[in-house]
Amino acid sequence: MRALFTLGLALALSVSFANADDVKSGPDKKIAGPFNVKAFTGEKAGKTLCYVCKFGGESRPAVVLIFTQKADDNLVALVKAVDGVQKNNEKLGTVVVGVGGVQGADLEKLQKDHKLTTALTVAEDKDGPDAYKLNKDAAVTVLVYTKGGNITNNFAFKSTKEAAEKAKDIAAAAEKAVK
Repeated sequence: MRALFTLGLALALSVSFANADDVKSGPDKKIAGPFNVKAFTGEKAGKTLCYVCKFGGESRPAVVLIFTQKADDNLVALVKAVDGVQKNNEKLGTVVVGVGGVQGADLEKLQKDHKLTTALTVAEDKDGPDAYKLNKDAAVTVLVYTKGGNITNNFAFKSTKEAAEKAKDIAAAAEKAVK
C-alpha cells in the first residue's frame, strides 16, 4: 500500500512539474485589437501610434508582435531571426513592444549596438494592453497573425533565453504565415 501511495505521489508531482514549465500568455485565436505604443526606433521613432492599426491599414499578409519584459542579448537573437524573415518578405509586419518596465533607453541601446530592422516600441500601458491578457510570468510573448487578426502561432516564454532558443521556430512560423 505504501509503495502504491509513493508511486502515485511521484506521478502527481511529475505531472505538476511538467505543467509548471508551460506558460500561457496572450490570445490564441484572434488578436485582441488596437493599442498604442511609443516608437523608439524605425521610421516612426518618436511617435505614438498603433502598429496593429498601421499594419492592418497596409493590408500586411502577416505580422509578428513580440511583447517583452526584458531588453537583452537574448531578445536580440529572437529579433534578428524575425528580421531575417522580414528582410526577405517586406510585407511582413514586425514590432517589439516593451512592457513591464522596459524603457525606451533600453531599446535605443539595443538598436545602437545591433542595428535591428524591427521597430522597437514601449506600450502606453506599462503591463501591455489589458485586452491581450499578457501573463506577468511570461518574459516574452510572441503572436504571429495573418491579415484579419487570426493568430497562427502564440509563443510564450518564462525567460528571454528560452525565447532565443526558439528563435528559429518563431522565424519559421513567421515565414509560413506571410506566404
